[in-house]
Amino acid sequence: MHQSLEILATQDGSRTLYSNQYKQAFHSTYGALTGSKHVFLEGTGIEELLQSNSEISVLEIGFGTGLNWLLTASLAIHLRTQLDYTALDQQIPCTDLLSKLGHADLVSSPFLMKMLIQWRGSFSGAVPDGWYHLPHDYKSSLQFHIGDAVTVALSPHRYDCIYLDAFSPQTNPQFWTFDFIQKLYNALREGGCLATYSAAGHVRRTLTECGFAVIRRPGPSGKREVLAARKPNS
Repeated sequence: MHQSLEILATQDGSRTLYSNQYKQAFHSTYGALTGSKHVFLEGTGIEELLQSNSEISVLEIGFGTGLNWLLTASLAIHLRTQLDYTALDQQIPCTDLLSKLGHADLVSSPFLMKMLIQWRGSFSGAVPDGWYHLPHDYKSSLQFHIGDAVTVALSPHRYDCIYLDAFSPQTNPQFWTFDFIQKLYNALREGGCLATYSAAGHVRRTLTECGFAVIRRPGPSGKREVLAARKPNS
């Protein structure tokens, strides 16, 4: 996996990875940090949720470099709210790449990245498929599923927020189908919110067909709009 990934500087000074396999960057080249905050944290209103609840559950499709988790977990620690974070991905970048990204410098809780790097370093090569748990200290627990996210079982009505951050519909179409998005809808609690960087017409229509109330949001720098989708209360 290391050979297929390259570190890429983005315009806000933060770094991301570029996948030679998928021909895409993991984050916006206009700004990895600002894009993650705008699309996912602001799109789901996670800060307000963390301020008003004792525990919040988040599901991420496409863990990538861990930036969305780092931002969310650091905020949860600052607000003293328990965070239960689940991430689905095919693989986690190696320790060398995770270290060189410098994500620890972007958050107020840099020890989180050190925990992730230490955990990743316990595997000499690729992480085998399965479920893994990062030590859940400091009010933030993280569990991974490494493998096929399409087939993994998700508990119904479990999550307050979902970050849909897979590679684009063109390169990873299986994560943007009616069946998969319906699965995400079922995993959300009533009133929960899904956020994604994609604003493609077919993605918006699929979200609506699955039952979401979809909102077009102004996008971050370099992108006209993004989507937030809320599961209505019955």
